[in-house]
Amino acid sequence: MSEFTRIQGVNGAAVISKDGFVIDAVIPGGEEIDPDALAAMIITVYGASERVGSELKLGNLDMVMLEFANNYVLLEDLGDAVFTVIADKRAYLGRIRYEMKKQKERIKAAL
Repeated sequence: MSEFTRIQGVNGAAVISKDGFVIDAVIPGGEEIDPDALAAMIITVYGASERVGSELKLGNLDMVMLEFANNYVLLEDLGDAVFTVIADKRAYLGRIRYEMKKQKERIKAAL
């Protein structure tokens, strides 16, 4: 995960199991952030997004992007886990999405 934090604007990255447990993470905020609570929230958001897609018959969910005042959170499906990247507004979203897709199979194989 630390590899992703080298990308300009990326502040953190995590792989979270779909049952809500952190598999690996580099999360900004240090000890102020409870990684287990964050993992549970991320899985809740991801699950709700899947249900929206299902209800609207949009097909399988590939990626969720949350946009905040100064930051982004991107969530990508890894099968049994969700790949999460936290980035600030100076980040190039195209590059982050490219890197997430590029590394997807490698991360899935490591699970």
